[in-house]
Parts: sequence; C-alpha cells; structure tokens
Amino acid sequence: MPEEPQTLLLLVVLQNVVFLVATVGIFWIGVIVARALGKKAGFSLTPLGLSKPRGGILMGSALGFVVGIAALIMSVIINLASTVVLDRFGYPTENTAQEPLMQSVQGWIQESPQIAIPAAIFAIVIFGPAVEELVFRGAIFGGLYRLANRLSQRRNGEEGSGGLRSAPGIAAFVFAALISSVVFALLHFSPVILPALFVLAIVLCELYRRTGSLLPPFVAHATFNSFAVLVIILSGLEVLPSPV
Repeated sequence: MPEEPQTLLLLVVLQNVVFLVATVGIFWIGVIVARALGKKAGFSLTPLGLSKPRGGILMGSALGFVVGIAALIMSVIINLASTVVLDRFGYPTENTAQEPLMQSVQGWIQESPQIAIPAAIFAIVIFGPAVEELVFRGAIFGGLYRLANRLSQRRNGEEGSGGLRSAPGIAAFVFAALISSVVFALLHFSPVILPALFVLAIVLCELYRRTGSLLPPFVAHATFNSFAVLVIILSGLEVLPSPV
C-alpha cells in the first residue's frame, strides 16, 4: 500500500467515485429496462433518497446532527466493549484498515496544513459519507426494503407502492436493515469497530426510513466521521497528543 497521504486520500475518493458511478449506472439501467417493458419509470434519483426530508431541510439536518452526536457517544462505549472482548479472546484490537491512512494524513497536516486539512475534510467528512449513504442506505437498504414490502403485499393480496413513505412491515425493515448494515460494516475491514459501525448503520437506516431522505443520514454520518478527523487535525497541529 502506498504511504503518501495524497495517494491514500485519492484512492479513497476514487473508490467512492466508482461506487457512485456504479450505483447510479445500475439504477438507470434498471429504469431503461423498466421503460422498455412498458412500465412507468423516471430517471430521477428520488427513489435513491435524493429528496427533501419530511419536516424540511433545516429540521432534517438538525435531526441528523443530533443522531450523529448520539451515535458517536454510543460508538465509544461499543468500541471499548469490542476491544475488551477481542483482547480477552486473543484477537488483535488495532484498527489496521484505517490507521495507515490516519497516520499519513496526520503527518501531511504537520507538513502542509493549508492543503491537508481541506482535503481530509472533503474526502472523509463530506464525499465519503455522501457516497456511502447513497450506496448503502439509498440503493441497498432502500431497494431491499421496497422489495420486501412488495413481496409481503403480494403474499397478503394487498395493493400499494411499498415505498419508504408507506406503512412499513417490521419484517421488511429488519430484513433490509440487517443485510445492508452487515455489508456496510464488513466493508470497513476492521473487527474492532465492526459492532459500532453495524449499530450506526441500523440507526441510519431507521433515520432514512422515517425522513424519506438521505440528507439526515448524511448529516449524521458526516458528524460521526468529523470527530475522528478533528482529532487527527488537532494531533497534526500538535494541539493534542497523537492518537495513532
């Protein structure tokens, strides 16, 4: 793995670009196929959660911020418990998947804070959470949730869209949230933070379900990520001791 922080951050951004293009591309291919079959389908990304949240943008953003702070506090407790359990069973407790990036960014901030700080904020606090919410909550969770609702409605002989704004079945939500959250947590490749990320993902799924928009989950996710970036920035500026 390259050690230059610029290269590491660029790889993170490029990976998210690939996820973004793939998600939107698959969605539009599905729309084209549906239209070819004579079904009504638009190219708008509203079904992926790019819509105004219930209660408005300001209320949705505020709700996301509060949820993000609560998730951050919760993650500290869960991470401590995970560390104790892993250590007791003899498993490594280091976050080997993310520490190299954090260490590199911290060193870059020490050398060029005027460039490194905006780059880290963009890649880790803004762009990363935005893409992950579109992929994991908008596409994977939203798609599975609608599918489970429609299957349930057909089985029960009910009519309805089965969308996020309809009255959901508990089983449909649990099914979609569990699968999307497991994938989200596993793709971060770190056993010690996996439980906290899994719980965070479940919370973000519920936030998306309740608001009908990806804005609140994005704000919550960005708030969650911003704490780690803030620590790295302050450590790089030698305001705090190095956490990595």
